[in-house]
Amino acid sequence: MNDLFSSIRSYSNDPMVRMNVYGTDGIGKTTMAAGAPRPILIDAEDGAKYIKMDKFPVCVVYDDIIDAIDELAKKPHNYKTVVLDTTDAVERLCQEEVKQRHNIDSIEKLTYGKGFVESSELFADILRKLEALSLEKEMHIILLSHVQIRVFSDPEREPYDRYEMNTHRRISSLVRSWVDFNFFANHEITTVKSGEGFNQTTRGVSYSDNRYLFTQRTAAYDAKSRLALDKKIPLNWSAFTANCKKVAQKAADAVNTPKETSPSQEETTNG
Repeated sequence: MNDLFSSIRSYSNDPMVRMNVYGTDGIGKTTMAAGAPRPILIDAEDGAKYIKMDKFPVCVVYDDIIDAIDELAKKPHNYKTVVLDTTDAVERLCQEEVKQRHNIDSIEKLTYGKGFVESSELFADILRKLEALSLEKEMHIILLSHVQIRVFSDPEREPYDRYEMNTHRRISSLVRSWVDFNFFANHEITTVKSGEGFNQTTRGVSYSDNRYLFTQRTAAYDAKSRLALDKKIPLNWSAFTANCKKVAQKAADAVNTPKETSPSQEETTNG
């Protein structure tokens, strides 16, 4: 019989992070990831040539991604963060793999959406390998993703546009559920209102130089955080970790602070 107690993991003050950062083109997603501890890039689109970060050769087929993850898992190294750039480029390699396996020229030739299902299963295999790598080698995992604007059919109101990951919805759903943090990266936008009453409209005026990670879901984009982080954080790794430490310290202080007992509670206790 296995000794389960021997495999119990203690709480860590510095847990390994699983994060997805998705945002507009050129916002600084890769630069942010380059600021993480000792990063290594698995590059599926050759979009980080000007970023100072160690990189595997650009992945051109699905097996290149698998081989890179296996190399990190099996060989000794001092990297602490693996960055996957980008999920939509990786999805294209998954789809190409499906087409090659079935000897077809379009994934849609597998009827009833079977091609997209198989592609998402290949993507899920990558996530499972990354999770095992994170546990075995104690590495942070950062996924980077492009965005597109899609119409969202809200059952409670009229459809509206919102930012979403530029992948099939099966894969974006996998990513959102797998990561600890799903952040939307964008500029801070200045808006003005004009008109009154029913004629009032809001329009964007300008983008500031300030770039942020937005951590809470809104009508315009998805976001997720397993910690109660600030609504927006400057787009850099140091700001993210500082905010995590602030939240953790606040939680620790709340646990360690003795609760005040009201006179009525004391009477009940002593009575």
